[in-house]
Amino acid sequence: MYEIEISNEQSILSFDESFIREVAESVFEIEQVEAARLSIAFVDNQTMRELNVRHLNHDYDTDVLSFLLECHTNESTDVDSNLRGAGKSIEGEVVISAEMACQCAEEFDWTAENELVLYLVHGLLHLVGYDDLTESERELMRSRERSILQTWDLNPHYAEDKSTALDGGNGSSSDDEPPPASRNPSTGDSTEDHE
Repeated sequence: MYEIEISNEQSILSFDESFIREVAESVFEIEQVEAARLSIAFVDNQTMRELNVRHLNHDYDTDVLSFLLECHTNESTDVDSNLRGAGKSIEGEVVISAEMACQCAEEFDWTAENELVLYLVHGLLHLVGYDDLTESERELMRSRERSILQTWDLNPHYAEDKSTALDGGNGSSSDDEPPPASRNPSTGDSTEDHE
């Protein structure tokens, strides 16, 4: 079963906690996670940046951080082996910047709560075993996000989609810049180390 604790440590955005719980449970069910103990915290940008520096040594804003605290796989469970969460029992934390969701929502033409849901799905997919460190992994993760978000008729668009359209499909960017904080969660937004 799924044990989910929600902590709202910000005052920028109101949201429906029961819907957030439903989303988390749905992601686990879709990914065939056997059991989970999850803490979800909603914070402001300053708190998020402090956590990003403290835990990942990244001095820039980000939208979501995932911390996998414990993970066990039940090999005897009959599950879809293509799903990264299949048969797993996990314990983890997801921290989401509600302030960033407010800032980014209009740019992507949907509500701040929809943006929160995207961040939550992204963070949970990290916990169950997906990553976005390589192009092929990023494509797989985006595909899973889109598929799961369809449960609520949500169709995300990503920052790289916009930049690719604007630069004629080149998608080039400087390697010296930190990743864009909005909709481009990149290397290091997930960690197995937790202090």
